[in-house]
Amino acid sequence: MEQIQSLFFTYGYPFVFAFMYCGLIGIPAAEESFMIFVGVTLSQAPASGPTLSVAGCIAMAVLGSVSGMVTAFLIGYYIGKPFMMKYGRLIRITPARWEKAGAYFQRHAFLAIAAGYFIPGVRQINPYLAGLSRASYLIFFIASLTGALIWATLFILLGFFAGSQARRFLAFSPVHVILIGLLLLIGFITITVIRLRKAGR
Repeated sequence: MEQIQSLFFTYGYPFVFAFMYCGLIGIPAAEESFMIFVGVTLSQAPASGPTLSVAGCIAMAVLGSVSGMVTAFLIGYYIGKPFMMKYGRLIRITPARWEKAGAYFQRHAFLAIAAGYFIPGVRQINPYLAGLSRASYLIFFIASLTGALIWATLFILLGFFAGSQARRFLAFSPVHVILIGLLLLIGFITITVIRLRKAGR
């Protein structure tokens, strides 16, 4: 994680773009964890640190994701199913995943693409399926953009607000920590006494 943090601070927005792009074309990457990490890191960065913004990172995550989706769509469109069935395992596309994703994709193309971002494995298969099935590029692009915008915004903001709350907690003075500890202790003792009385009845 320290290495990723170093790359993030060194290369900034291009690194966010590249990470998300690789994840969406099928190269193993923990995209959700990375976006939460980005949000947390931004919330902890000092004012004198890197001038990366939450909005900028969201924009790069969306752009990288959509670019990866479009690339996968074009690969599926021009290379075809035989090639993908033979070499799909290299990007975690197995026959079982093809069958499961394909059945759902045929019924709900737009929803499958947009909501598929939230399902690891499926989001990597969907653009290839869209290309193989000769889906409308306009519908595919709009669905990809919509899904990426919701997905990236949700996870980066989740990390940012979680990090902000943690930082606020760590900023408490020793007196605050002692008071919170006493309140928790009193609460624990009260609950224990109540349970013991009930057990003695």
